[in-house]
Amino acid sequence: MGGKAAGGANSFSSRACATIEEGVSLGHIRVESPAITIGAHSYIRSGTKLSVISEIGRFCSIGSECTLGQEKHTHPTDWVSTHPFQYETGNLSYSPSLSWATVGHDVWIGHGATILEGVEIGTGAIIATRAVVTKNIPPYAIVGGNPAKIIKYRHSPEVIERLLKSEWWNYDIEYLRRLPLNNADEFLKAIELNPSPPKAQYLKLDIANRKAQQQLIAKCSP
Repeated sequence: MGGKAAGGANSFSSRACATIEEGVSLGHIRVESPAITIGAHSYIRSGTKLSVISEIGRFCSIGSECTLGQEKHTHPTDWVSTHPFQYETGNLSYSPSLSWATVGHDVWIGHGATILEGVEIGTGAIIATRAVVTKNIPPYAIVGGNPAKIIKYRHSPEVIERLLKSEWWNYDIEYLRRLPLNNADEFLKAIELNPSPPKAQYLKLDIANRKAQQQLIAKCSP
């Protein structure tokens, strides 16, 4: 169906389940999430871990050694101690609730970045190298630092609104390649003047228990 996973089945933990669209490229990564979708044409470089995260959109570029969905409450902070000796044996137990991180479409995440659980990364955002993202990031924002802060936006508010409204990531990639991709305004005008741009249809691969099953019917997801 197009795409590749350099690590094969070993990239996925025994509890991991994933739905992967056509054209995805995975390096030697680690997938621990029990339910994640990865959109078409996204790539993830080696050394990255997908933990408490439920969604990565289409056309995302994710660097190496990133952690997406880092757990925030792996140790109790309001007990007597943070050490697990308190609940490894005996009557006490510690099971923190989890909140899933999500990554929109067309997101670029630089080398070594960390995104905490529960964080939503908006479509079109750029996450700088080694940034630590603790809060939601708006669409098309460029952020960096620890904790990550907004540096600037990729486009004007008007262009951002038009890009989001266009949902260009749902269109056929060959159609997109014929458009002026180096000029956002001209690109958007071309789409806005087309009454029925061709929608993409992607095959999907379902992975569970380290086994894959291809979906026979291709549909365009919103």
